[in-house]
Amino acid sequence: MRKRLFSFTLALTLLLLFSAPVFAATQVNRVTPNLSFSGTTANCSVTVKGSGTINATLELWQGSTLVASWSGSGTNRVSISGSASVSRGQTYTLTVSGTVGGVAIQATPVTKTCP
Repeated sequence: MRKRLFSFTLALTLLLLFSAPVFAATQVNRVTPNLSFSGTTANCSVTVKGSGTINATLELWQGSTLVASWSGSGTNRVSISGSASVSRGQTYTLTVSGTVGGVAIQATPVTKTCP
């Protein structure tokens, strides 16, 4: 009985020990930038949360042309926002890149047309 209990305890300890790095790697939250328009001004923002040091860049693109970018860094949570002049009827894409605790940020770009 003691041998069985020891084996179970050892297996559980090893499972927890080896799953810790996987758990840490999944602490990077998926982030989605926010893009809205007020006349011919694009309002851009994102909040990145995760465990560790965060370095992030928010970029506004019109096709392959970079319109504006903003960066931020911090620990566990970073909010970045900015605005840029845009043209009515043009389509813009807002992207986020960077790392959280050394792990690449997984961000869904947002594409909208300025009304």
